[in-house]
Amino acid sequence: MKIVTIFGTRPEIIKLSALIPLFDVEFDQILIHTGQHYSYTMDQIFFDDLQIRSCDYTLNVGSGSHAKQTGKMLMLLEDILIKEQPDAVIVQGDTNSTLSGALAASKLNIPIVHIEAGCRSFDGRMPEEINRVLVDHISRYLFAPDQNAYNNLIEEGIPKEKLFLVGNTSIDACLRAMDIFDMVNLDNFIAKENYILLTLHRQENTSYDGLKEIIKAINKISENIKVIFPVHLRTKKIIDECNIEISNNVVMTDPLGYKDFIGLIASSKFVLTDSGGVQEEAAVLNIPCFILRDTTEWMVYVEAGKNMIIGTDSEKIIDSVNDLVNNPEKIEDMKNIKIQIEGNPSKKIVSTLKKKLKN
Repeated sequence: MKIVTIFGTRPEIIKLSALIPLFDVEFDQILIHTGQHYSYTMDQIFFDDLQIRSCDYTLNVGSGSHAKQTGKMLMLLEDILIKEQPDAVIVQGDTNSTLSGALAASKLNIPIVHIEAGCRSFDGRMPEEINRVLVDHISRYLFAPDQNAYNNLIEEGIPKEKLFLVGNTSIDACLRAMDIFDMVNLDNFIAKENYILLTLHRQENTSYDGLKEIIKAINKISENIKVIFPVHLRTKKIIDECNIEISNNVVMTDPLGYKDFIGLIASSKFVLTDSGGVQEEAAVLNIPCFILRDTTEWMVYVEAGKNMIIGTDSEKIIDSVNDLVNNPEKIEDMKNIKIQIEGNPSKKIVSTLKKKLKN
């Protein structure tokens, strides 16, 4: 049986990293990289770190508006799918690559497999939310990462026979990464648990006003504790173009490879992020996480008490962070909360898909 796996961004590469080798064993797998992320620091470094084989097709779509990027990918993917004639198309998550791959397959009546189905922030202003909902409702097989996501799909009227609760592939990615390489020794860089880790890349947080408000808080926070800030390319562009001032106590770095980044999360006091993937990684690595958004698609970790939504208001960010820094027992309380983790999600996906496609 032939499958086509489509992806184009850092989170997709990471979350598919344990699945791709398993798919290669069980299927004739074609890998298509759309090129939605197209620099070494946002892309190829993750193939190197995670020991993922080369792609069969690379589309080099690059940046652009949502419509232009999605439309370009849709046209290119259609040609490849017509040529390859796969039995199923695999997409992951909520990116423009996810949507384009699913739409291209749908128009050609090719079964769509959506990994990480059912996640909802219930914020229709987010492009990712639109992508998730659309892909879920045209998919043949939907693999949900947690009970909340599964319940969302049921409530939206998707038939149960299409749904499979398998767990979160981010867990497999973290565990596989630790097996592939030794954790980075950060002793010469910064003392363990003596810094907080910051990431920012969401569209709503990288407008001038949104970014300026968050950086204002970060500069204040850095007076009391070091902040490590691997800077996304989109975020760096706004900082440079708008001359946003950043404190010397904020250590800015280029985007990092997966092993370095996981090492930084694991050794941090806690994390500040607007990334869905980082929220998952922090939970798996048992590091408290503050979410710089008003909503999240990973409410399962918020409801458990592992992560906390604090929004983007400067004063609220400052108060929340200082409260945690000044009360280390609260950090320990968050770490002591146990979360249920479904084991071997990647193997469950492969096993289920083999059975379904044979039928």
